[in-house]
Amino acid sequence: KGHTVTVAGVRSLIDKTSLTDYKATISSSPQSGKRTIRVQAQVVNDPILVIRRSIAQTVGKKVDDVNETKVGVQETFTVSGVTNANKTTIDAALKKVDMQGTKPTVSVAANVVTISLTAPPTVRSRVSDSLAAYAGQTSNDVSISTVGPTWGSEVSHKAIVALIVFFIVLAIYLSIRFEFKMAMAALVAVVHDIIFTVAVYSVTQFTVSPATVTAFLTILGFSLYDTVVVFDKIRENQGVLMTVGKSTYGDMANRSLNEVLMRSLSTSFVALMPVLSLLVVGSGFFGATALEDFALALLAGLFVGTYSSIFIATPMLVWWKEREPQYRALRERQAVRSATAARAVIKSEPVLVTAEGDEWDTTGVAGPPAVMRQASASPKPRQQRGRKRK
Repeated sequence: KGHTVTVAGVRSLIDKTSLTDYKATISSSPQSGKRTIRVQAQVVNDPILVIRRSIAQTVGKKVDDVNETKVGVQETFTVSGVTNANKTTIDAALKKVDMQGTKPTVSVAANVVTISLTAPPTVRSRVSDSLAAYAGQTSNDVSISTVGPTWGSEVSHKAIVALIVFFIVLAIYLSIRFEFKMAMAALVAVVHDIIFTVAVYSVTQFTVSPATVTAFLTILGFSLYDTVVVFDKIRENQGVLMTVGKSTYGDMANRSLNEVLMRSLSTSFVALMPVLSLLVVGSGFFGATALEDFALALLAGLFVGTYSSIFIATPMLVWWKEREPQYRALRERQAVRSATAARAVIKSEPVLVTAEGDEWDTTGVAGPPAVMRQASASPKPRQQRGRKRK
C-alpha cells in the first residue's frame, strides 16, 4: 500500500533474477486499496526441490509429504507419519545426498522428522527478495507455493477416476430411469461438454487446480439436469406418439424440446449471472484470484451444458431411435401420407376469387398459379345466391 506498482516494473525486477518463462499479474482490493503481485513460473532443478526430494527418499515418503516453511534464511522441512524414524539413520542418509553445501539439523519426535538448514541461494529466494523490496515489504510477506509433477499426476489420476465412476453411475441410472439409448446420448453430450471446457482452459491458459476438478463435476451435473428434463418430456410424449401415429419420432422430439426450451434457457441464464459476477467482479475488481479457476469452469460448463442438451443429446437420440423398426415404419407411413396429400392437392380443381370478386378457373392447369387461365373472356362479378346484388 502506498507504492506505485505496475506489471512493467515487476518484469524489470524479475528479468534480473535469470527467471525467463513466467507470468506476472497484479490484483487490487477496492476496500483496502492494497495490491497483490503474483508471479507464476516453472522452476527447473530448484535446490529446495532437490532437497525435498532427497528428504522424501530418505524417510520413504512422497515429495508432497514434505512440508516446507521459511523464516528469514532458515528453511525447515517437516515430515509426519514416518515409521521407524531414527535420527542417526536419517543423518547418515542425508550425508550421502546433495544438500547444496548446507549442513542440516535433524530432530525426531513422535514419528515426526524435522530438518532445518540454512537456505541456499535459489531463483525463488532472489525473486521473493526482489518482490519484497519492490513492494516495501519483507521476505516473510512473500508467500511461495510449489506444485510439483507428483501433485499434478495425483490430481489428474483422481479426476480421471472420478469421471469414470461418474460415467458408470450415470449410465446405470439413466438406463433404469429412461432407456439405454437415452443414457448413451446423454454421455455423448457430457463428453462434448468436457472437451469444450478443456479447450477453454487451453486457450485461456488458466491453472488447473483441485477447484477445477470440483467445477467439472458440478457442470456435468448441471448439463445432465437439462438433458434429463428434455428426455423426460420426450418419454412422456413417446407413448402418445404410438397411439396417435400422426407424426414421426423426430417431430415428437422437436415438439418436446419446444415445450421445455424456455425453462432450460431461463434456468441457465439465472445460473450464469452469479458465476459471471464471480469471474468478472470477484477476480477482476476484488482480487479474488483463487476463485477464477473455479468460476471459469462453471461459466464454460453452464453455457455448453445448455447447448449440448438441445443440440447434441436430443438429435443423437432421434437419429438412433428412428432406426428402430416401429419408428422407421412410422416415418415411412408419414412420408406416404404426405405424398398422397400432395397429389390430392395437385388433382383438385379449386376456384380462386380475386380481391375484386372475379373468378378464375384452375381446371386442367398443370403449372403454378402464374399460368392460370381466366374462366371467361369477360368475367362477371360473383353474385350472392338468393339475393340480388345491390
